[in-house]
Amino acid sequence: MPITSRAIDHQAVLDFIVEQQQSPATACAYLGTDAESIKDDLKGLDQPWTETLHISTAEDGRLTGAVVIEWDEELARSWVYGPWMEQDAWVAHGPALLGTVTSLAPVGDHEMYADVAHREMAELATRCGWRHREANFEYSRTAPVPANELDLQIRPATAEDLPRVRALHEAEFPGTYASAVELLDRAGRYSTLVLDDGDGVRGYVAYQHQGRDGVYLDFITVDPTARRAGIGELLITAAQQCTGRQRIELTVDENRAGARAFYEALGFDQVAATRPYRSPRPNMWAH
Repeated sequence: MPITSRAIDHQAVLDFIVEQQQSPATACAYLGTDAESIKDDLKGLDQPWTETLHISTAEDGRLTGAVVIEWDEELARSWVYGPWMEQDAWVAHGPALLGTVTSLAPVGDHEMYADVAHREMAELATRCGWRHREANFEYSRTAPVPANELDLQIRPATAEDLPRVRALHEAEFPGTYASAVELLDRAGRYSTLVLDDGDGVRGYVAYQHQGRDGVYLDFITVDPTARRAGIGELLITAAQQCTGRQRIELTVDENRAGARAFYEALGFDQVAATRPYRSPRPNMWAH
């Protein structure tokens, strides 16, 4: 049965989540596999994870499932972390656990995210009427940090860049999980660089540190009129130079064949294929 976050052994839940995260067939794709990184990522959610946490238990009190949720009212979207469940609990408790946690979020659009190998989440989405969206291909590259100086056309984004970055961002990533305002918030989670050739911003890259040795490229976009001029590669190099990290990771939608070919040409290897699932209508669980 679903239980609220009251009187829950949070360390036991963390141990359960870490165990579930070790296999693509049971993991939530929003988190990695390292115990400390998982703990840090959960602590960094916009809403305290211990307050949105719900679990399911067996009759003997044994933990059989857990789920956490985060939301952004500006984007009117939530992100479901999990559910993580023992195999025999998905049918019995999965729909109720998902419904209980999504009812917490004051938004109309909810998302789950997992590897395409996670059959139980796909089946849960189908049972609850959630939409199966395009798969995402995850890429990774490990290479020495370039020793040359940062390209003179590249600089940190400023508030004055918002109109241009917003136009590029919304054209390339409509309805995505972070707004242009968030990308340019100096106190936020993203670092954003722009390439300004003197006539205006031609592209940008927004990234985050990942773990102890990596950088994750959340968004990278080049003005369509300026493509095939090496700007994308310059932005990727700049992100690596600014972070000093050798490992770079990013995600590409399955319908962006050109982007996938671009990253593969730069030495990125596909390491996973994941799929998001979206709720079918606003507040479907609210009664």
